[in-house]
Amino acid sequence: MLLTLPVFLTIVFSIMEIGYVSFQVIVLNHATYEVARIGGMTTPFSSGQPQVNGGYLNDIMTRILKNASVDCEALPTIEDPQAGQQNYDLRCESTEQVKLIFPISSIILADHWGSGERTLHAVVRMPIEQPLKR
Repeated sequence: MLLTLPVFLTIVFSIMEIGYVSFQVIVLNHATYEVARIGGMTTPFSSGQPQVNGGYLNDIMTRILKNASVDCEALPTIEDPQAGQQNYDLRCESTEQVKLIFPISSIILADHWGSGERTLHAVVRMPIEQPLKR
């Protein structure tokens, strides 16, 4: 009992910790998707180029997830020959520091040995909506 119980509990707590981290990854991916969707719908165009308001999008991210931050940039994609204009995607990359819960598994799963934290990353691309030229 003394030999097997610590190993068994470490395995059980590690499985629970991996489930918790997986849930946080799903939440971060969804929050990043929502920020990219809002940014894709509200990004204004000035002289044919999208003007991404990074501070506004980061404020939205921190309202959704307190410890997360997002960095967004506009990337050109293909030109639409029918509309005669360049299309753009909004690429949003977010990070979040997650505190791990269980003592032994947090040592094993942490970014740095014994820190008890793990950094999660998510990347989403969303097309930027723009009005057609007349």
